[in-house]
Amino acid sequence: MASNNAGERLSSSQQPLAYAPVREEGPFSSGHSSYGWILVGVLGLTTILSYGTTQYLFGTLVVPVSDTFHWNRASISSVYAVSLLLAGLLGVPVGYLVDRYGARLLMTLGSLLGGLTFFGLASAHAAWQFALLWAGGMGIAMALFLYPVTFTVITTWFEQGRGKAFAVLTFLGGLASPIFFPLAGVLLPMMGWRNMLFLFGGLHLVIAVPLHGLLLRRAPRRERSQKPQGHALLREDGVTARQALRQRPFWMLTVSFAIAMLGNTVLFTHQVAHLIQRGYDPVLAATLAGGLGLASLPGRVGLNLLSERVSPRVLLGFCHVVQALGVVFLIMAPSVPWLLVYVLLYGAAFGAISPLKASVVADYFGKKAYGAITALQGLPIALCNAAGPLAAGWLYDLLGRYDLAFWLCAGGFLLAGIGIALTPPARQ
Repeated sequence: MASNNAGERLSSSQQPLAYAPVREEGPFSSGHSSYGWILVGVLGLTTILSYGTTQYLFGTLVVPVSDTFHWNRASISSVYAVSLLLAGLLGVPVGYLVDRYGARLLMTLGSLLGGLTFFGLASAHAAWQFALLWAGGMGIAMALFLYPVTFTVITTWFEQGRGKAFAVLTFLGGLASPIFFPLAGVLLPMMGWRNMLFLFGGLHLVIAVPLHGLLLRRAPRRERSQKPQGHALLREDGVTARQALRQRPFWMLTVSFAIAMLGNTVLFTHQVAHLIQRGYDPVLAATLAGGLGLASLPGRVGLNLLSERVSPRVLLGFCHVVQALGVVFLIMAPSVPWLLVYVLLYGAAFGAISPLKASVVADYFGKKAYGAITALQGLPIALCNAAGPLAAGWLYDLLGRYDLAFWLCAGGFLLAGIGIALTPPARQ
């Protein structure tokens, strides 16, 4: 637990900020005790499992599950879309509960539900059963254990060095796609999608449930040395969700985030199917998709460490422009080397986006209602997440290819980058 040793506090006359600092420990000192860094490691490990078996996994299931249940691409995409929409809608009450009570119980229940849902999916013998379980059960689980919740935990534990904490967490989380895309590509022909989902359900129960239940805890409260005034209140406590809704940056950032996430969701849902349709081997397609995770690792660390010196907002806008360029290479790629350029460009930019977004939101609105504010942003993001894969599947069914859908994604990334660049800077 964090230590507030009175002998280590500055006097009010020496203290320029509204709160007394807490003793920093170790090379990753952050304003709280080193237990915050233990949580970064724990959440990094469970994030690998959470994202690897949900958002990244579904792209590898599109072809075998649609073959099993004789679904077209729009139908199977709608299942994933509804799960994302439900997760976004539930983000508002979940964000409120995390702000008020902490994440321990919620994340534990999410991992338990995720594991049991995988068991149900593995036993589904009708299309409606698979659709109900993934859209409903997995949608609720994702609302309880993905980045919106883990970023709230990190935001409350870290004052200084928050960018570094986000960088480490998302570096670990970035291993999800290079592990689970190729793993699914290998396991699918070996054991079938049903046995694979049963295996992944077991991993949630034996790894994520005990880690969340036993190790998560709330950040200790900081003691006040004097009443906060002026911008110190904004920096230390932040604004309420209602106050954020009245600020123009909230809406500019939210619209930009939503447009960009639409593109991300389309690609992660359909890129493997796109490569298979282009004639590439399914294992190679899954491996290339997994390569995005490896390519994302430098961006997750380097750009987020840089965000402590350069505006996270500027870096985030730049990353979306790079994503747009990467998608152009994916569309036009005549051979594997071109696809590798896509992997390097898109992956490096994508890796930095989630932690940069978290830093941007924290810079603008503080931590007082961080969970609720990000959850409110999550509502339009969820709508775009749901609409993107569904629209891309419909365009594929109509045209027999994904090119138009991916061109629209490239344009969306460019618009998102421009929108973020035009957002007024946060007050310091």
